[in-house]
Order: sequence, then C-alpha cells, then structure tokens
Amino acid sequence: MKLHDSLERAKGHLENLDEARFDEIDFEWEGIHFHARSLKKGGNGGEIRLNAKLGQVYFTIEDELQRGLALERLFLNNRGVDGAYRMNRDGMVEFSSITTTEDYMAGASLMGALTLILLESENHLRSLRAHLKPLD
Repeated sequence: MKLHDSLERAKGHLENLDEARFDEIDFEWEGIHFHARSLKKGGNGGEIRLNAKLGQVYFTIEDELQRGLALERLFLNNRGVDGAYRMNRDGMVEFSSITTTEDYMAGASLMGALTLILLESENHLRSLRAHLKPLD
C-alpha cells in the first residue's frame, strides 16, 4: 500500500501543476530508484520503459544462502513476469520492463500506467530484493 500512497501523492502533485505533460520521470519506491520513460511509437501508439537497479548478489563467502536464494528468485521471476531481471558480470541485478500502449502517455496518464506496472511487479521486486546486498 506504500507504493499506492506514494504514487497517489505524486499524482496529486501533478494535478496541482495543471496537468504537467512530462514523458520521463525518476522516482524512488521502497528504497529502489526507478527511471521511467514514455516513447512514441508508430501512429498513436506508445511504449513505457521502466528500469531500476535492485542490488548486488552476495558472494558465496559472504552469504551462501542469500546468494542461492537470490539466484533462484532471479530465474523464477523471469519466467513469471513481463519485466525482465538481469545480472551483470559484477553481480548487479537490474529490473527492466517495456510495456506497449495503444496511446502515447505523458503526465498523469503515465503515472497511472506506472502504478499498474509496479503493482503487478511488486511481489517479485520485493522477494528478489530481500536477498540482495543493498546499494550504497
């Protein structure tokens, strides 16, 4: 519910700014920094890209159990959600979601779409992040 409350507050701020039309936003939720961008695609269609760095996988000598659980979550989540989780060579885990929309979205409509995307991914994000080293 924190996510919903935070996004509702952000949506309220947008309405106070006379429906500001933006297509790119950086925000933080549950200690995760997200970057979202809306793009125009052929015709009236659009695409929303949402990215975040979640944390780093523990090295085996640091915490073997958390490392194993994080890797398990990473692979299970990639099978069950639209968003994709990737791990780079340094063990940094990133979340990426690309959503195609019928219309180009900006401002409040973009915030509404982001709310739905994050609500759909919330459980997966939390379950994976719980087993990662926090970002500095």
